[in-house]
Amino acid sequence: MEQTKTKSIEIAEAIKIGEVTKIEIETACKQYEPAAMRGAILFFAMSSLSAISEMYEYSLASYLVVFYQSLKDARKDNILENRLRNIMDRLTLNVYDYTCLGIFGKHILIFSLQMTLMIKEERNLLNHEELNFFLKGNTSLEQV
Repeated sequence: MEQTKTKSIEIAEAIKIGEVTKIEIETACKQYEPAAMRGAILFFAMSSLSAISEMYEYSLASYLVVFYQSLKDARKDNILENRLRNIMDRLTLNVYDYTCLGIFGKHILIFSLQMTLMIKEERNLLNHEELNFFLKGNTSLEQV
């Protein structure tokens, strides 16, 4: 009976420690969400090239190789904001380089624009009026 009581106390303590560890892991995961979001944006920018040509099909597995390599290549920093910026910068450059190696030169500019627009949109930095003017021109002149 004494052993069972002791074991039950140990299990209760282990559960408490597990809950604290779970909270710490969730907090750390939330802090790295900006880098994960950039990764998702870059994957979808890369995947959107298939609308231009069927040749431009990229698998998630091949993207993950670039993603993990970017995590390794990114400069380490003890300050979280700096580390996140380093990861996102390295990831953006590596995905750009990787993608540009596999597409025709005439499509590189399209990919660059798509990637830039998607990043700006995620950061709420995209001015849609200016983008429409850039894409469509001044439509008010046509009404005169």
